[in-house]
Amino acid sequence: MKIKRIATVFLLFTFCLFWLATAALAAGTENGEEQELRVLFTHDLHSYILPYDVADGADGRTTMGGYARLATLIKENRTDNTVVLDAGDFSMGTLFNSIFKTHAPDLYLMGEMGFDATTIGNHEFDYGAEGLAAALRSASKAQKRPAMLNSNMVFGNDPESKEIKNAFDAYGSSATKIIERGGLKIGVFGMLSQVAQDYTVNYAPLSFADTAETARDCVDSLKAQNADVIICLSHGGTNPDIEKSEDQQLAKAVPDIDVIVSGHTHTTLDTPIIEGSTTIVGCGWRGEHLGLLDLKLEADNTVKVDSYQLIENSRDVTMDPDIASSINTSKDVVQQEFLTPLGKSFDATAAVSDHNFATVDDLLGHFDNSDLGDIITDAYRYGAAQNGVDADISLVNAGLVRDTIYKGNLSESGVYNILSLGSGSDGSVGYSLVDFYLYGSELKTLCQIDVSMYPMMQEVQFSFSGLRYTYNDSRLPLDKVTGVETQNADGAWTPLDEDRLYRVTTSQYLANMTGLITKMSHGIITLAPRDKDGNPVSDTNTLIIHTPTGTEAKEWIALSDYIHSFPVGESGLRTIPASYNIAREVKTPVHNTLVTFFANPSSIALAVYGIIASLILLLIVIILLIRRHHIRKHRV
Repeated sequence: MKIKRIATVFLLFTFCLFWLATAALAAGTENGEEQELRVLFTHDLHSYILPYDVADGADGRTTMGGYARLATLIKENRTDNTVVLDAGDFSMGTLFNSIFKTHAPDLYLMGEMGFDATTIGNHEFDYGAEGLAAALRSASKAQKRPAMLNSNMVFGNDPESKEIKNAFDAYGSSATKIIERGGLKIGVFGMLSQVAQDYTVNYAPLSFADTAETARDCVDSLKAQNADVIICLSHGGTNPDIEKSEDQQLAKAVPDIDVIVSGHTHTTLDTPIIEGSTTIVGCGWRGEHLGLLDLKLEADNTVKVDSYQLIENSRDVTMDPDIASSINTSKDVVQQEFLTPLGKSFDATAAVSDHNFATVDDLLGHFDNSDLGDIITDAYRYGAAQNGVDADISLVNAGLVRDTIYKGNLSESGVYNILSLGSGSDGSVGYSLVDFYLYGSELKTLCQIDVSMYPMMQEVQFSFSGLRYTYNDSRLPLDKVTGVETQNADGAWTPLDEDRLYRVTTSQYLANMTGLITKMSHGIITLAPRDKDGNPVSDTNTLIIHTPTGTEAKEWIALSDYIHSFPVGESGLRTIPASYNIAREVKTPVHNTLVTFFANPSSIALAVYGIIASLILLLIVIILLIRRHHIRKHRV
């Protein structure tokens, strides 16, 4: 009996201690104690699982990134009060894309590295909604995986939507999540913004709810669960123009969000953006940095930034051996299941370059000619010709180019990384080449778009093969082009015939984006691919170029095959020709004179000039009438 009494007293004492400890943790801020939270974050990793090359000086190269190094940085900077978060576009960018649906290496490795949560970016839909669903089914088998937060994703009631939802449910997707660390409740949710949706190739049959309304609902839900800190994983991005800065607008609309991890625009924010009481952070792309944000939850429950840094994921960081081993396993799967059937090898040298080509940052940061754009567009025409399509002109936009060619050896995987996005209509890896026609007047419109829209939308910048133009930047938007020429089969240049149909090849993605151009121009510009008779074609799947074996011709394979056509140099390896050492004069500015300002005006310019002339004429008539009235009055 005495033993029972002692045991009862001991249990009551233990329970009281546990209750007191729990109450102390829960009431930390109520008792005036500050609490700390560390947020480690990434976004736009784009399957850069292995270290990648970057330029080091004019003709040097070094490596950055890689998940094995990233894992080390996470371990070194993790505390007991740490959450590790990602803001989407974790996939699509390297050869690991090829096993996205079957093995989901990105999500598997993120789980191994200790990520707590991620969200869906637009590039997760590069294989369509069903492709993403397949990846989630594969990833659901992993013991460790990050929570998938898709707060504004809407599933339909049709059978296809229900099947896709089943895959999300099997993975464990949810709208919000409470993560508990060191007595704090961290509420997290994730969204795909409207701008990112516009760049999403195929998310049907899914749809997305309004981001601001969704965010308010998520904040209310997380507050009801007593969240101490609320973090949004937004695949929306920032912009120097605050009116176009999705995540700043979100912070204004929903001020109770404490932190926004901002993805999609690949922005490196050396200091956070503070919008009201919301802190917006960004660390670039491809895992070049691990973001670190230290927060303090003060006595009045306000959340303050204590410190912030972007930790460089450089070659000096030691690779985590366990993650490195898992990466090698995935790399072997890529080789066996994807590359070997194509007769290619992951690390084999495709060719040698004697200089660093323009980088992706160059394409997005400067309106100019590009040696990288030259070799890609030439490769498009070469790939089309290999499959029986004699294209007059080819073009690529900067947003499709994901990497460049560096001085030294260019590997097969490096070739793929340059054009690594998307999938074909049959689900095959990479965007397919298409064959269609445009009138000369429409080609001139593309040139007008190139030079006029670049300041607003850098990823639209075009590179051309078989076409060149001159422009006067002082002219009106969509009227800056002063002359266009096309190249004949013998290499001679002749003025563009605006009434002629020209045969064009490009990526199917770009052909599909003609609708976005119409939307962005508010209907001022209408573009559509045409058949050989000049009829508009709405279904670009009918324009896909096929190989003799019936497979879809791929832009990245066109580049690989073109590079393999180069002659072998003194090193015993194929060498990229010296003709690519300097960018071609595809777009040439002219001096602003009366002649160049008014020469060859576009229909838009003529309309503007007509309106101005009408207003001037109206003003003259009004002045004359006033004078006439004044003279009559004076005579009287």
